[in-house]
Amino acid sequence: MSVKLSGIVIPAVTPFDDSGRIAESLLSANLKAWGLTQVSGYMFLGSNGEFRSLSDDESLRVAQLAIAGKQDKYLILGIGRESTYQTLAFLERVAQLPEGIDFVSVLTPSYFANSMTAAALEAHFIKVADTSPIPVLLYIAPGFANQVTPTPVLIARLADHPNIVGIKDTSKTMMGDYLGAIGGREDFSIMAGSVGNLRECLAGGGTGGVVSAANYLPADCAEIYALFTAGLIGQAWEKLDEVKELASATAGKFSVAGVKACMNIVGLGGGYPRLPVLPADAADVAAMAQTLNQPRHP
Repeated sequence: MSVKLSGIVIPAVTPFDDSGRIAESLLSANLKAWGLTQVSGYMFLGSNGEFRSLSDDESLRVAQLAIAGKQDKYLILGIGRESTYQTLAFLERVAQLPEGIDFVSVLTPSYFANSMTAAALEAHFIKVADTSPIPVLLYIAPGFANQVTPTPVLIARLADHPNIVGIKDTSKTMMGDYLGAIGGREDFSIMAGSVGNLRECLAGGGTGGVVSAANYLPADCAEIYALFTAGLIGQAWEKLDEVKELASATAGKFSVAGVKACMNIVGLGGGYPRLPVLPADAADVAAMAQTLNQPRHP
């Protein structure tokens, strides 16, 4: 893709019904509602998508629904598996889907954390990028990957690969280092992985964010980026602080169960998490609803 990935991307949930089945109608309805906002796109089959709780067949079904409902937005699909072989096997199946996937996202392998040296990670990402017919994004999420964290030097080397076109950084401390190593490249997108590092990303030359709160506050999150790109930096940071405060007081306390509860509260289709993740309890949902329903600054 000739255009760099930018803006606010929703790391989309996979809604389940109370029996654990994928709630396809909710997923499709979410895409319709999100499509009316100024978000740039969607990332399916990431951590909010509970991809580790899905079979490959279920993941492909989610991908089909996402392709059908993406409209004019970017679509990122998570394909990372614990082995290179498994990742490539799933990628082969993804590549047979109808056109519409703009990027594939590859989470760092992590089960054998001590074996995930720079050489091992480089070999993994390069093999996937060499094979993929779809541009590749590196997904750095130490909290979901046994604290495996590629170094800035490694990321800079990987950025030289013509089919590795960006990074989503969900680490708590590495954004500045990554920006220092690869910032300013016209052929590479640096995306924040949370509202927590979105300010540092944008201020340092990054291109946007894949932020969990956009599942239930899509217009608010998109407004942050719109204000920033319009040069209204102070207003952008005020809006970002508002979103951070809301996220911290609501879904931020409860991970994906909280995100889904907040979506249900605002009229979107979060559905249920898949066991063993429990839904937020009634008292917590009531507190989140009170927070989200409070009047906010226009």
